[in-house]
Parts: sequence; structure tokens; C-alpha cells
Amino acid sequence: MVYEALLLFAVAFFAGWLFFFASGGRDATAGWLRHALQLFVLVVFAGYFLWCWLRGGQTLAMRAWRIRLVDVTPRKALLRFALAVPLVPTGISILWSLFDRDRQFLHDRLSGTRLVLAGVSAARPTTSSASPP
Repeated sequence: MVYEALLLFAVAFFAGWLFFFASGGRDATAGWLRHALQLFVLVVFAGYFLWCWLRGGQTLAMRAWRIRLVDVTPRKALLRFALAVPLVPTGISILWSLFDRDRQFLHDRLSGTRLVLAGVSAARPTTSSASPP
């Protein structure tokens, strides 16, 4: 989750930069513009997660840890994201995973998705004891 948070920081920074230029450089720290920025960042986060989950079941952080989301459909991915938004930052979903029989997060249980360890790719070269020519 720390890797994912670092990536989300970069995504949020880029979204904020886009919003800043789209709004003509106006101050987005107060009033309706602040809420518009927050909504925009949330939509960008949703786009990032949905795109990654539906294209291969992995975000960049999930690839680094060889974790894959399975049993995912567009509806389940959207539901998973909507549930994760309040459940992960509050720690409810993480606490749930400590007691879950399959070590799944609450938002995975409720959305019908599962996290599994991704297999090692067959395209990886194997090491051999023979020295190169």
C-alpha cells in the first residue's frame, strides 16, 4: 500500500497540475474550486485504478509485489473502487484482512473480487550453470 500511495501521489500531482492550468491558474484552495479539484482527483484515481484492473488485473504497485486482481468485471471494479475509497483510509478494510479466512480485504469480499499471487512469467530466462561462450 505504501508503493500504491507513492504512485497515487504522482497521479494526484499530475491531476492537480492539469486542473491548475485548466482553471486558468486560479487559487483552488477555497470555495467551489476546491471541491471541483477534489472531485477531479477522485475521478482521475478511479480512471487509474479501473484502467489498470480491467486491462491486466494489476496496478504498477501490484506488479512490483506480484499481486493480481481476479474475478474482475467493469461493474465489480467500479464497486471495488467505491468501497475502497472509505474503507481503506479508515483502516476498516485492512483490519478486516487480518481476520479474514483468505486474507482478503473487505472491499474485495463485498465486490466479489479476489487478490492472488501472480505466477512467475514463463518468459523469464532461466539460470544455468553453463558459462556463456
